[in-house]
Amino acid sequence: MNKTIIKLVAFTMLFLAVSCDSDDNDGKYKGAVEPGDSHFSSEPVSDGTPLVAANIDVTKLGVVTGDPEDPAELAALRAERKKIIEKAISDMVFVDGGSFLMGATAEQGSGVHLYEQNVHKVTLSDYYISKFQVTQELYLIVMGGTNQGSFKEDGNLNIPIDNRLFSEMETFVAKLNEITGLEFALPTEAQWEFAARGGRKRTGLKYAGSNDIEEVGYYWDNSSRTMMVEGESQTKRCPEKVGTKKPNELGLYDMSGNMAEACQDWYAPYETTDQVDPTGPESLPEDALQKKVCRGGGWITFADPCRISARSAFVTTGRFNYLGFRLVHPKTN
Repeated sequence: MNKTIIKLVAFTMLFLAVSCDSDDNDGKYKGAVEPGDSHFSSEPVSDGTPLVAANIDVTKLGVVTGDPEDPAELAALRAERKKIIEKAISDMVFVDGGSFLMGATAEQGSGVHLYEQNVHKVTLSDYYISKFQVTQELYLIVMGGTNQGSFKEDGNLNIPIDNRLFSEMETFVAKLNEITGLEFALPTEAQWEFAARGGRKRTGLKYAGSNDIEEVGYYWDNSSRTMMVEGESQTKRCPEKVGTKKPNELGLYDMSGNMAEACQDWYAPYETTDQVDPTGPESLPEDALQKKVCRGGGWITFADPCRISARSAFVTTGRFNYLGFRLVHPKTN
């Protein structure tokens, strides 16, 4: 059994550790179908206003290996990198806050996993979320150094960044906030799921944007491709450039498949009570494996983990070539 298969089995087991029928779900929302926004609100959906970075400090950008020493050349290069950050910020999608049923609602299928159960009502405040997963390019120009992603493809830095410790994701967020003067964060699990479902525009789909995973995501069955690495052709399973599949109702890409995405929350069973802006448990027991939630499946998983409500976890001290992240930002005044 080769290393890729071993990784696939290990990752899939995180998703499939405990699987059972959704009819076993307890609570008042047992067997509920995703009801759509009209069930919770009669207010019109708002598209919000674009998020803008008014004061990007280019002197705080990371120094990339190989940058020119000449001040004029470096200034010109930083001006180009500033445009990349501005584009990432202007691409942030406004999510009009609202209520939804979080967890394994009926359209997610019958073979759902134990930790998806306890379907519960969640109400969220307004926020923004990245249209795309954080790319190798964005990570590199913020943090400097060399490309730390597992996948090196000639001329393509628009592959999602991976191979980062959870603490390094947090460091990236803090550095980006320092550069921009904004307040980015990793999404809570509830923010991630609401956005993946399509927010208040949701239409009750199994995956983020479709009932057909082939339309919206790269996963085990379609992630094999040929790429150029140091001038040589290689064919292997790997993530794809962000934004090449169909988006969901909010215009978000790759929330099902491509690269699994880290969330803020510690990995634990759901509560059964209705919640407002939940952030998950404050901590896990000291003797428990310290795991955070990840969502969305990816290039190395089968289709099932790519479902909107499917949950998995990753150890915070590990590096994984299937795990990346995207950003959120609170609503601005």
